[in-house]
Amino acid sequence: MKGLSEIPEFSRYFRVISPTKINVKKEDIFYRDKYNEIINYIKVMATYNDDNILGEYLVPKGALLINVNPGTDVIDFLKLIAMNYYLELVELNYNEINKAPESFLKSFRPILRALGGESNDKTDSKSVSEVNDKGGIDSEKNIEKRLLVINQHFNSKTVFNGKNLLEILFTEQSEDKFNFMESNILVIWVNYNIQDVLDYASYIYDSFDLFIKVQLLSKIERETIFRAFLENNPKIVFDINALVDLTEKWEVKDIKKILKVGIMKQFLNSELNGTSNEITQILLDLIETGEYVPTINPDLLTNNTIKQENELKLNNLDKIPKKELVKNTESIELHSYLDNIRDSRISDFMLNQLYEDAAFKNYSELVIIMDKLDKKEPLEENDRKMLANYPFILNDPPNMAQINLEKAKKRVDRIKQAFGK
Repeated sequence: MKGLSEIPEFSRYFRVISPTKINVKKEDIFYRDKYNEIINYIKVMATYNDDNILGEYLVPKGALLINVNPGTDVIDFLKLIAMNYYLELVELNYNEINKAPESFLKSFRPILRALGGESNDKTDSKSVSEVNDKGGIDSEKNIEKRLLVINQHFNSKTVFNGKNLLEILFTEQSEDKFNFMESNILVIWVNYNIQDVLDYASYIYDSFDLFIKVQLLSKIERETIFRAFLENNPKIVFDINALVDLTEKWEVKDIKKILKVGIMKQFLNSELNGTSNEITQILLDLIETGEYVPTINPDLLTNNTIKQENELKLNNLDKIPKKELVKNTESIELHSYLDNIRDSRISDFMLNQLYEDAAFKNYSELVIIMDKLDKKEPLEENDRKMLANYPFILNDPPNMAQINLEKAKKRVDRIKQAFGK
């Protein structure tokens, strides 16, 4: 395979970012069950070699298709994986694509063929030219695999005058059997329009190893996001139940954004203070007036169903006495919060990293908290704040969490010794 810098127009329409330049915080990601499948796929493909037992049954292509709804944090999650696994991240440069979409489409076909191993020359990854995040050559870095993320924006058909990038891939695939693994590249194709996938359903597994569909947030998941926000921001107060009902079909980023907009509105009203800020009515007004419009998949908006449902829910809320609408977050029972957290499992690999981070920063405090939970003793305010920083710990029973912390502490200590610290 040619080096990336040798592929015509590649440096113009793609950005290659070093993992050291990626800045994503793991606590900003809302982990979902399907995210486990994504990270497990990347982990297996990133370490795949000819001796892998999987090769006895099939030859992986190194390509994964994901369907999500607008507003998920899946792209940030992929960046976090690239950072943790030290994979160079390759992404579309939409700034250049929007300037000349037709030119990009003409270049996209030969780029796919080059990346998909159209040549039989299986060049070793360490001889392939490296391209840094500014598009230049970096010969000092030899990273074994790259993560190519095709983020097919929902409005991409508009940008490309009705043409579908997936269709281009399937057309090229029918002529040249792509195997991105030969180029030491893992392709993660993110699609936001399920109809694009359904139109070419019979071709999916000719081009991709797996197809993963990330479902909309459930009511419990939306409630978990709101509760986590309250735990991390104890001075902010709002009625969770009211907002959970009104944000059906909303995704992670929109939920987080409207909370920030609500806080800004409260501040502009000169009512933001250092003790308690009740913003329920502000958030309800933002939804009712349409001053905040979530990035909901248009396929879910047929016949204005969401608008009608929200209007009905808002009318019902008006019938509730205001004193009943406002909830004091301190009255939320701890076991309910624990149950919501336990519904969000993450991969073992990521869990080990999270435990190591917790053991490195707050090992002693967390051991004491786990002991209190095990003995069913009441938690102090500082304990609850500490748990809010490490909610994954609540996925495990207290005694098991203590064991995991101890193991993580030993791993951290070994790393410190290896580096002479």
